[in-house]
Amino acid sequence: MAIEKFDALLDKHGSDLNVWPSAEQEPARELLKMCSAAKNRLEEEQALKALLSSHQPRLAPKGLATKILKKAREIS
Repeated sequence: MAIEKFDALLDKHGSDLNVWPSAEQEPARELLKMCSAAKNRLEEEQALKALLSSHQPRLAPKGLATKILKKAREIS
């Protein structure tokens, strides 16, 4: 597998090779054994996934939407 194809599959399917199309899983694993760039790219994707999943979204204060709409009406 070429690194370009690996990158495209990684972008499309994510860092869990088990959810990739079955025909692509073994070639990807073989590439990872031989190519440090592919290994680094996979590790970066895994780190990004972990960072994004650990983020706790903030909730807007109660009544914020009403305040915004009121202000918008005052301006227009």
